[in-house]
Amino acid sequence: YLKEIDKYGIFDYIKTSIDELFSKLGQSISPMINKTVTQLISLTSNLINFVLGSIISVYILKDKEYFANNLNKLTYAIFPVEKADSVTEMFKEIKKAFSKFLVGKLLDSFIIGILCFIGCIIMRVRYALLISLIVGITNMIPYFGPFIGMIPAAIITVFYSPFKALWVTIFIFLLQQFDGLYLGPKILGIQVGLKPFWIILSILIGGGFFGVWGMLFAVPTAAVIRILLGKYIDKQFKQKGISR
Repeated sequence: YLKEIDKYGIFDYIKTSIDELFSKLGQSISPMINKTVTQLISLTSNLINFVLGSIISVYILKDKEYFANNLNKLTYAIFPVEKADSVTEMFKEIKKAFSKFLVGKLLDSFIIGILCFIGCIIMRVRYALLISLIVGITNMIPYFGPFIGMIPAAIITVFYSPFKALWVTIFIFLLQQFDGLYLGPKILGIQVGLKPFWIILSILIGGGFFGVWGMLFAVPTAAVIRILLGKYIDKQFKQKGISR
């Protein structure tokens, strides 16, 4: 009976169709796998760079007076006194801008953690405090932070309620959008003296050119540029006798 059917080439047709199907699946899946692996490698690399950079930053902050004094001595050794005074003043402005940015970012992350805790309590999510702490702390990390905080929150919740884990993920995602588009720029803008528009624009430009570190330093850098540009304009107006 099977030999009779095989006369019409049905088995060959089925075999060919299966081979073509697996071939097409392989062609479709291969780019997806390559893209996923590339993104994972990029994410891991950025996280490692961020962690290493954070460790270095901690050591620099620990000995900040030592570095500041040596930099001050080097400045006066290289430049004339008048020029050295200007450079020293510029470094003070940079230090002030970065300090205000750090305070603003800490305040922003604290508020996000509180809002996350309130939302989790309303949704009756277990381990609400732990989830909120994770979300608040990871919010300090630019760009990847919100997504990093979302993953453990979803994992913690999915063990006892997959449906609730979905709602927690959506809630945290919306909370981070609110933070990225409104709350964060508003708080940082007040701290460093920039409008929310310039905050968002500086982060986009910094991230586009320098990745994660560009995003991290974009706002304080923009604040320093604003201060220096303002002083330059005031100086030019004064020299030309123009009142603002």
